[in-house]
Amino acid sequence: MKRTALERRTPLRAKAPMNRKREKRQPALTGNRRVKKSGAKSQQRFRSERYLRFVRGLPCCCCGGPADSAHHVIGIWQLGGMALKAPDSFAMPVCDGPGSCHEAIHAHPEALAHQPRWLRHTIALGMQEFDGEIHEALSEALAFINRQEAA
Repeated sequence: MKRTALERRTPLRAKAPMNRKREKRQPALTGNRRVKKSGAKSQQRFRSERYLRFVRGLPCCCCGGPADSAHHVIGIWQLGGMALKAPDSFAMPVCDGPGSCHEAIHAHPEALAHQPRWLRHTIALGMQEFDGEIHEALSEALAFINRQEAA
């Protein structure tokens, strides 16, 4: 069976390219910084690689073994969300790997009840270690936890 090429009844129009606004790219920051959260609320999220290294060096908050991960609080107080991580001041040390405490926190909802206690302990140790911006962020986090627990 012989096939013939289809012919267009109306010719294609040449369209002008869409006018788009160019987004300004922000340079990547290192060290301590506060990052604006997108959305309706304009809250700032504390980020500090230095503090996270300190948290990873603490013993696991669940089992007391060596921790190699800084777990950011999940599931309480709406600190995180879709594609949003809680501020670094709300991180706690946990061991990571198969069958680890980190997996248990994600797998068992009853672990949510322990997170405020673990966070208070981690923040207290961090406040003894740091001063300046990190100390200020940790004291704000501790005050936030106390307000949420009182409510």
